[in-house]
Amino acid sequence: MYLVADAGGPIGRAVTEQLVGQGQLVRVLTADAACRDLWRGRGVEVNEGDPKHAASWTKALSGVQTLIVILPPFLSEEGLLGAVGDYRSALMGALSSGGSDLRADHAREIKIVLLSAMGAEKKLGWADTLGQLESDLKDSCEDLTIIRTAYLMENLASGMVMAKHHSVLPSFFIEKQSYAMVARNDLVNILVSAALDPLAGYSLLELHGPEAYSLDDIVEAGRNVLNKHIASLSLPEDDWLQIMMDQGLDESAAVLWRDYYSQMNQGNITSDPKATPIAGESKLSDALFQVWKVMRQKERAAIDPDKKVYEGLV
Repeated sequence: MYLVADAGGPIGRAVTEQLVGQGQLVRVLTADAACRDLWRGRGVEVNEGDPKHAASWTKALSGVQTLIVILPPFLSEEGLLGAVGDYRSALMGALSSGGSDLRADHAREIKIVLLSAMGAEKKLGWADTLGQLESDLKDSCEDLTIIRTAYLMENLASGMVMAKHHSVLPSFFIEKQSYAMVARNDLVNILVSAALDPLAGYSLLELHGPEAYSLDDIVEAGRNVLNKHIASLSLPEDDWLQIMMDQGLDESAAVLWRDYYSQMNQGNITSDPKATPIAGESKLSDALFQVWKVMRQKERAAIDPDKKVYEGLV
């Protein structure tokens, strides 16, 4: 039995989809009611608990051989950053204490795959929570695979929307700096592979794309995908907090993301020499093309919710 938690974000959903597609027994734990409804009746065991409570983890982990840990997405109904801390504490409480549904010896035998991020070992910005979780899990379980991921290419989606409609791609990145990036589908494939064929003991992996990209590279890829001239705009750091809060982050989460981007721009989010590097295959242009397809689908759905006009069109 595989437990995917939190399964509410796009990565958790994609991991669940792949595991189910391969005929695996999968259980999901998430506070996202829409996600729970999505999986009911589709061969997935849906846990009705809340991952902010240790009792929910205790019940969800019963009978599980492999746990895929994915922190919940930062954009949700609850304002979030506090929820992430509660999530970590609840998981560790369940693993350390056991309970009527989870024996302490079984808890240590569960194979865990943790999705983390570059910079977690330095506890920089929002990756601080991941660094703490890495340390906690390393002390409490026998088989732990940590996958630190580079910046997700799909995080450029909001900039692509602006580029399409206003010919300007705004970014928190600066010129003359290159950034390690990876496509979401490569990350999902690695997570699933690590879950299906887990490594024994402790393993630290670092996932990035085939190459690093500068702001000029990002703009060039955006131009090719959108087939129009666009210009880059490095957003002033003094405006970052407000921009992030306008995008849906609460202030505390925005502060941590601001700090993380600032460290990236200073070149402080670098590869950890202790980690085993893994290179994804997808190039930035491939990922941005998928972003553009999703943008187009959403626009068509808004214009034609019944899909009558665009039926049969790619």
